Amino acid sequence: MDSVTLYAVWGWIPALLAVALLAWTGWQWCRRWRLPFTDAGERLAFGLALSTGLLSYLVLALGLLGGLHANVLWGAFGFVLLLGIIAWGRMRGVAEPALPMTWQQWILPALIALWSLPMVASPPAATDWDGLSYHLAAPAIWLREGRIGYIPFMHHSNFPFVIEMQYLWAMGVGMGAGGAKVFHWATLLITLAGVLAFARRAGFSGSWAAASLISVPVVLWEATVAYADLATTAYTLLCLLAAWNAAAEEDVAIRRRWLVLAGLTGGLALGTKMTALGSVGLLALLLLWEMARRRQVRFAEIAGCVVLVVLVGAPWYIKTYIYTGNPVYPYFYELFGGRNWTAENARIYREAQLAFGLGREPYKLLMAPFNLTFYWNRFFDPLPFVGSVGFVYLAGLIPLLFLRRLPDAARWWILFSLVSLALWFVLMQQVRYLMTIFPLVSLLCGWLAVQKEHRLTAWAMQVAIGLQVLWCVMGISPLWGRTLTVWREGASAYLERALPGLWHACRWINQNTPREAGVILYDETRGFYLQRRYLWGNPGHHTLIDYGSLTDGDMLVQMLHRMGYQYVLQNLVFVPPGAEREHWRRLLMDAIRRGALVERFREKSVVVLEIRPPPIVLTHLGYNQAR
Repeated sequence: MDSVTLYAVWGWIPALLAVALLAWTGWQWCRRWRLPFTDAGERLAFGLALSTGLLSYLVLALGLLGGLHANVLWGAFGFVLLLGIIAWGRMRGVAEPALPMTWQQWILPALIALWSLPMVASPPAATDWDGLSYHLAAPAIWLREGRIGYIPFMHHSNFPFVIEMQYLWAMGVGMGAGGAKVFHWATLLITLAGVLAFARRAGFSGSWAAASLISVPVVLWEATVAYADLATTAYTLLCLLAAWNAAAEEDVAIRRRWLVLAGLTGGLALGTKMTALGSVGLLALLLLWEMARRRQVRFAEIAGCVVLVVLVGAPWYIKTYIYTGNPVYPYFYELFGGRNWTAENARIYREAQLAFGLGREPYKLLMAPFNLTFYWNRFFDPLPFVGSVGFVYLAGLIPLLFLRRLPDAARWWILFSLVSLALWFVLMQQVRYLMTIFPLVSLLCGWLAVQKEHRLTAWAMQVAIGLQVLWCVMGISPLWGRTLTVWREGASAYLERALPGLWHACRWINQNTPREAGVILYDETRGFYLQRRYLWGNPGHHTLIDYGSLTDGDMLVQMLHRMGYQYVLQNLVFVPPGAEREHWRRLLMDAIRRGALVERFREKSVVVLEIRPPPIVLTHLGYNQAR
């Protein structure tokens, strides 16, 4: 067992300390900016976002240069910390107004966030599909190779990877997957701090808004896994907050500093997910509109902010273009093309995206809030409960339709949410991709909950938020309970239950095959726990295996052997009905019938097959000898 899993149970403790040091570092940087933060939480949110973002870019640079070694990665962390110490030294003795810390607003969300920590510390398992497939798996591959490079079978590895660089750092210094997940959990704290700060800017307490956000099951679950959506949400919210602060600021120097912060956090958002391209573009329009409304349009400042966003986000898209020839690979294949991809792959990929949701007829856009509330399983991968958005958002929408007076900032919250909803409706109706609007809708619900002029509405919203908090905690409690196995019996026992079959198969391969052996994964993409070179075998992921040119199982086996693969891992649970009609599956079954693929291990639905070497023809001896 390598360090990726060995320290998964206890690695979260030093990871928490590392995040705390990064938060302190970012706090010192923000002190140097001399910005009028509303409270300590606002400064902390921006500071942690900037310090973790800088660490990501340092890891990217080191990885591209082939420096993915523990001592080098620790050096990158030390460099970030040194910058914080320098900033602290320069601000010593400088008088500044004390920032209030509104602890009472943090009590409920902080308790729930801490309650989720056991799930964060546990090794990634069945509820962390994308983490095991690529969010953690790609950094693990790069760590084994010692550098960041092109992974030909994993198109996801060409996505913007700001948060994944933080995962890479945590695993690279020995904190394991549990430590890596702490960094995504920290983006929940950044988001909550941003919500509280935005509420304070709008003139009301944000405690109910923060509670409504953390009580959304899909948000709380995301904080416990190694995904990227919550990081996109955090950076986008901070970008929106900084831009709003800039639009409302009359002092030129302070306004420009806020715009720089908006540019930096917007660029970090672009570095986490391509969907942020639409969000940042929308943000620029909102900033222009707000300045025009205030009759203070400054095109140069807005353009400078947008340029900074592009500069910060650009490295990821440049890297993707160099590796694939398409800056937004694998999207827009018909426009940009792309290495190791085809029009058929693009069609399959788009059909998979269109499978989410309840259709794209215009009237269904109006029904989206209702459908997301009651038919949430159509907008999420098939995991129980955690894909739900709850009922508070729909409950808050109803009184909002009849109220005339709203906070000034609500214009941004509503417009950003509506346009983002429309873009999401057209592109991919996966509820995780809508998460960037959840803090803004939570702010509207939190504002309703403190309205003294509408006491009945306020009381109803408080009851709804309180009930959803209890409902969310009770719904996720079974997942929480299962993680206690880690503390009682260890990581291996937990994974045996959480990944039945797959964990046993990966462990068998790691213990019983040569280190240079290659493994083909069929009907399975979660290769994180494999300590061997592997390849996704199903068509649609890449063009490395030309199944159309093969006519029988022997030819398939010979091709796989030439590519350097000796074993096949297949998860029979995910074999679809009627699969025997697919040409490549017929080749696989023919190879098994011919004895070219021999079963070596089976546990539940997961089977490991050995690829028999092809015969060696010894013509100088006049006979054939099969190895």
